Amino acid sequence: MNIIAKMNLNNAVERVLHVPGNYTGGILEMTLVVDCALPAEYVRNTAADIAATLRAHSEVFRNVRLNLLYFKSDEELENRVVPISFLQMSKRFEGYVRRTEDKSLDSLAGNLKLFHARSKLILVLAGEELKIRDKELLHRNMQPFLGKKSLFLKVRDSKEDDEMKWIRGAELEREWISDRQS
Repeated sequence: MNIIAKMNLNNAVERVLHVPGNYTGGILEMTLVVDCALPAEYVRNTAADIAATLRAHSEVFRNVRLNLLYFKSDEELENRVVPISFLQMSKRFEGYVRRTEDKSLDSLAGNLKLFHARSKLILVLAGEELKIRDKELLHRNMQPFLGKKSLFLKVRDSKEDDEMKWIRGAELEREWISDRQS
């Protein structure tokens, strides 16, 4: 991860954590969602870079309760609670299996709203293939908090994005819907 990508991540995280009423101190609980359609090597490297960047950025990330959520399909999501430092270990993604099934952003948002609402920061590594099946359901799931405390990185399988632009959930919802309409 280059210096610009690290700065983008740190700035995006700061914007999320400083939303009024979101994080008030103590042990931070966060979620990292990995779309299992992404290549294993990319996931391994990106997760390690994210962990290193966040841990170097702030004391808050030295002791984090991290939910590592594997988004395998709309019906199958696997959650593992791990220390953030585990993301930097090479064995962390040993059992990772790439799955290229159709997945929907609205079902992911529904799961996050139900089971990860305590997380103050939600990072999502998402492939471009995520679909929106029900725009209204997606909008309801992003409200009132998910849109403010989630950051998405849309990964293009064909080329690596040097800038790694993180998009807040509310912005992504608008962008993804407008992309699909054009």
